[in-house]
This record gives sequence, structure tokens and C-alpha cells, in this order.
Amino acid sequence: MITEPSPIFAHSLPGHPRSDWETLADHAQCVANLAQSFAAAFGAAAWGELLGRWHDLGKGSDEFQRYIGHTGDINAGEEETAPGRVDHSTFGAQHAAKTIGNTFGQLLAFCIAGHHGSLPDATSDEETTRGATLHARLQRAVPAATVSAEDKLVPLLKLPFRPTTKDAGFQVAFFTRLLFSTLIDADRTATEQFCNPMQSALRQQAKPSIGELRVALEAFLRQLQASADRTSVNQLRAGVLADCVAAAQLEPGFFSLNVPTGGGKTYASLAFALRHAEAFALRRVIVAIPFTSIIEQTADVYRDALGQFADALIEHHCDVLPAKDTRENKMAAENWDAPLIVTTNVQLYESLFAARGTPCRKLHRITRSVIVLDEAQTIPVELLQPTLLALNELVAHYGCTVVLCTATQPALERRDQEFAIGLEGVRPIIPNAQALFNALRRVEVTRLGKLSDDELVDRLAGVSSVLCVVNTRPHAAKLYDALVARSGGEGSYHLSTFMCAEHRRAVLAEIRIRLEAREPCRVISTQLIEAGVDITFPAVYRAPAGFDSIAQAAGRCNREGKLEQDGRPVLGRVYVFETASLPPAGLLRGAAQCGQELAGRHPDPIVPTAIEEYFRLFYWSQQHNWDKCEVMPALTDDFRSKEVRLMFRTAALRYRIIRDEQNQILVPYDADARAMRDRLLKNGDTDFTMLRDAQRYIVGVRDNLLHVLRADGVVLEHDSGLWLLVNDGAYSSAKGLSPGAVGIDPALLNQ
Repeated sequence: MITEPSPIFAHSLPGHPRSDWETLADHAQCVANLAQSFAAAFGAAAWGELLGRWHDLGKGSDEFQRYIGHTGDINAGEEETAPGRVDHSTFGAQHAAKTIGNTFGQLLAFCIAGHHGSLPDATSDEETTRGATLHARLQRAVPAATVSAEDKLVPLLKLPFRPTTKDAGFQVAFFTRLLFSTLIDADRTATEQFCNPMQSALRQQAKPSIGELRVALEAFLRQLQASADRTSVNQLRAGVLADCVAAAQLEPGFFSLNVPTGGGKTYASLAFALRHAEAFALRRVIVAIPFTSIIEQTADVYRDALGQFADALIEHHCDVLPAKDTRENKMAAENWDAPLIVTTNVQLYESLFAARGTPCRKLHRITRSVIVLDEAQTIPVELLQPTLLALNELVAHYGCTVVLCTATQPALERRDQEFAIGLEGVRPIIPNAQALFNALRRVEVTRLGKLSDDELVDRLAGVSSVLCVVNTRPHAAKLYDALVARSGGEGSYHLSTFMCAEHRRAVLAEIRIRLEAREPCRVISTQLIEAGVDITFPAVYRAPAGFDSIAQAAGRCNREGKLEQDGRPVLGRVYVFETASLPPAGLLRGAAQCGQELAGRHPDPIVPTAIEEYFRLFYWSQQHNWDKCEVMPALTDDFRSKEVRLMFRTAALRYRIIRDEQNQILVPYDADARAMRDRLLKNGDTDFTMLRDAQRYIVGVRDNLLHVLRADGVVLEHDSGLWLLVNDGAYSSAKGLSPGAVGIDPALLNQ
């Protein structure tokens, strides 16, 4: 009697008979179809299809089938290094390397080998990491699996671009990372469709088109203009919007939008992006805002403008990196499948160099998009070269348009002698930006020299309405406490990134109400208030900073140009003061040092000549620092050797805008946040909608503070990657996360 061969399974379902399980053939076909469609967006459909077909070949081994048949474990898709797991990805990587051969086979092998963890390095000199390299994986003895005749068929592969001699390694690495993204998203999407069809249906709900968003926005802006006062500022904003609409018909590429704060840049940039995307069939708009700013404010502005289509916007602050890489966590990761994304520079830039599957999942969706970089000049100097090269790749080979928005003047454009790595072919949207800057000048800057904290608080307490921007969270908290002690606390507010997004929203709403009512309102904030926040004060104090940051702070002063004295218009007052110490080492300190070095020659730091000299000193003359973190050497290969020498994990570790890991803590700010925390403490379930909602209640802390919080029982770790704040006393309604309230050294706040 002939017995039917046993089916080969890819995924099990706990509590279900084997007849309900997913076969390997079905899973591979689904992943191949998805990866092919994803990769088609950048001319690599054949690559994506092959990755989908081969990524799980190793699941056909007897060892894996015995494992899945014995356990029926829904977490059979966990990290393969976990105890008891069967390494199935190595077999597929070896098959790709042997079948295709040459460089292309190794590029596929990188992706397949890393699809349950991260893209590996090619080789390593370190004994501790040598076994995880692609070289080691390709030599490893692993359970063999039968390869079907179909899986022996190989389509013709070719790169969808012609690499340049100088940057070939970087370009091929960038392409490989995008391929990896298509596989990760396809694999997790297909797994979700089978294992969690309800969540899959939610994720795949119909989304409005770019055209529908454009129509909604333009209707809102027409109504806004019709109801606005006929002031000179509003007329200038209307001109900025008209320039953006006109420029949207130009061919995709690089654009610059240089508009002073208060010039209507937030609405106008989105109007350009949506109209441009519709005109050239681009797929989505991605707005990236400096990591120190309040991105939720821009997201709220856009939601109001989009009306019935507000849900089309995804607000993505951070990736949650799970402690256990379970199937549920993988499926819940954000994949940017939406027409409008508002995110941070950190999230966007670090994803472009990431190696782990979770941050890489969304990368392929960046192709054929409009990318709006708000305050584009905030890229750290030591990462300038790789970042600019990545932006250039997106425009040159992946159909993107990049808009460089600044409230000052361009900093990233090529200058032959002093800034050869700058971006070329950048077209200005505003034809006469200098005239616009002159017309929108609404403040006068005064330098005060060094002020003690007591002197500063005396000044702040002595006026009714004022904003003070300082460089560190401990300084902001200390000044706020002193101000409350001095003034009684009414109308005094604190803002920092130790407050979750929903908390900052609520505080800013209160601040706006008080300012509108002309009630006392004194605000102490870190630099997060300097971009993306539509708020205005008659006076602003700014601690030592770069000239561009001072210009941003000035944008929160007399924003509408309505200040008057004795019935006549007057300028707002911006005071730049020195503190006892500079900001901590890093981007802020370097910028502040440049600002101090130029202070003697430029008493007014926000005029164009001062800003240009600042960028020359801070960016253009620092050639030795443009790749200080040595990202480029990890992504360099002349491809003449038999083995590709790209070092993906090393590059990802070196490309860190925030050098310390930011651990995400879910804080109990309000009833919704407490309910979310309690749900996680009770049953541990997570899904992508919960993780999206959690963004509003997350505070990021560095490793050393987390260690103390954990040791003192203030936080508990959850398998989703979130930390849960379980001691409600450690979160203040005034200042957010407050370890000092539960006996922890406040000095750790800024570490």
C-alpha cells in the first residue's frame, strides 16, 4: 500500500488539529507573492519572489517537522537561538548562496539568514560574534531539507540601478537592506494572515488615497484663509502656500523649503507633499521631525486639517524592541502601511541603517514616497556623510522626493570647496527666501551674559508671560521648582521628554488657553518646544545653543506679529543667556560651543549672515567628523573577493543618533494608560493597535536610569519590549517621570 507523504508544516495553531495548520508550500507562496509585490516598487520583484520562496526552506527538515509536531507551539517562530529552537534559516541562506553563487547569492543569503533576527555581518575578528556572521552560517552544518523542483528554478536577477565606483558598497548594502525589509514585512504579514486573521483584517482595512487627503487638506486651507485676519503675516503665509502648490508640479527630486517659524511651513509643506505625490503617483508622505521636538503637535494639526480622513495618519515615535522575539511581537511591529506618516528623525534615519527585523520592516514602504524633513539641519555632524548618502540613494534610485525644510537657511546643499558631500540639485520652493525672512522678522535678540539660576528665576517671576528654554531635563525641573516656590505656582508649567506625549498635549492645551486669555503663563521647557509647536510668547529666554536653535526659540516669540505698546506694533524680546555649564557632550554641546565661539562677531545670531557662518563652523568645516562614527567603512566593498564584506550589524551599532539605548516605559498618565498597563500586567497580550495606542504614553530612558528603576521595583519588564511603570508615585502631574519622588537620585534624569 502506498502511503501519502506527511504534510510539511510552516505554522501550527494551538488547540487545532493538524488539518488546520499551515503547510510550508502555502506559506512560502504567500510570502513570495507579497515580497514580490513589495520589491516591485523599486524594480526588484524577482529578488523578492525568490526570497519568499526560499526563506523557510529549512522548515522542511525532519528536525523542524518533529519539533513543530511535538510542541504545536505558536511561538515556533521565535528567535532561532532560543533554547529548543531549530535553526531553519541557515539552510535557506546556504541554498541561495550555492544556487545563485557570486555576489547576488550572498545578498539573498544575508536576508534569509537574518529573517528571524537581524542582518549579520559578513565576517568578524571577535570570537564572541564570529559564529553569527554570514561566513560562519554558510559553513555551518544544519539539518538538511528536500528542495523541490520549483525551488531549483532561478529567475534572472539584476540590480535595478548601476552602482558607482566610489559608493558601490554603500549602494549594494542599501539595496540589500530594502530587500530584507520586503522579506520581513511579507513573512510577518503572511504569518499574521494565518495565525491572527482578525488582526490581519484590521491592518488591511481600506485606506484613503493620496488624492482624497489632498482634497480634504486644500478644502480646510481654503476655509482657514477665508476666516483669517488680513494681516501681513497671513498674507505672507498665503504666498508660501501658493509657492508650494506651484512647485508640486516639478519633477521628483530634492527640494528646499526655507521659511521662518510662523511662516505657515507646517501646512504648506504637507500641501506640497500631497499634491506632488498625487501628480507623480508616489505612494505616501513621510514627515520626519527633530527627535527633540513634539511630533504629536504636528500630527494633531494634520488630523484637524484632514477631518474625516484623520485616521489615515500614523504617528510613530519609536520602535519597541521586545525582550522575547515572539511571533506576536513580530506581527505587532509597525510597518508604515498608511498614506501619511509623522515620525521622528531618529526613527527615520536609524531605520535606514538598521539591521534588526523590527525597525527594518517598514523600510521598503519609504520607496516612492515624499519625505519632508522638518529642520533638516539637525543631523548630527558625526553622521553627516552616511545620512546624506542614504538620502541621495532614496532620490537617485528609489523614486523618492525629499523636502529639506528649515526655519533658517540651507545647511545640507553641496558647496564645492567646503562641503563636497552636500546634496546636489536641490531646488528652492520659495523663489525669494531672503525677502520672506526680512518680512517675517518679529523679534529683537539681546545677549545677557551669564545668569545664575536665582537671577534667571527672578526675571521669569517678574513678568506675566514668558518662555524659558534650557538644555537639560534636570535644569528644567530645577528651574520649574524654583519658579513655583517664588511665584506660588499659578500659571507655571514644565515641559520635557520625561512627560509622555499625551501629557505634553494636555499641558500645551492649558498653556494656549492661558495665553489667549492673557492670564499669567510662565513655561520652563527643554528644547522640545522649539519645533512643530504653534505657540507664542511676548518674551523668550534661551540657554546657550546653536544659532539655528536660537532662531527656533525666537519662533515662539511674537509669532503672529501682534505685540503692541501704546497702540503701536513692537518687536518681541529674545534673551540669550549663559549658564554655569554647557550641555552634556554630544550634538547640543557642539552646537552651543559653536554659538559661543561666534557670539562676539554676531551679537544678533538669527540674521542670515550669522546663520551661514554658524553652519560653516558647525558643519562645513568639520570634514574630519563627517563620519566620525565610522559607519562608511562597515559598508564598503570592492566586490573583487569571493565573499561580500558588508558589515550590517556593525553599521547599525555605529549609526546611533542617540548613543545610548532608549528604553520605552509605559507610564500611568491617565485612566487609559493605567488600563493599558494593567491589561499587560494581567494577561500580557499585545497587538499592533495596542502598540500604536501606547505611543502616546511612552517615556524613553537610558540604560543606567532604567537599571536603578528596575532594581527599586519602580518598573517591570514586559515581553512586548515595553517597561511598565508600576509605582504611580514616580510619575508627576507637573513634571512627568520623577524618580526623585521615590527616592532615586534626580541627577540620573539626564544620564
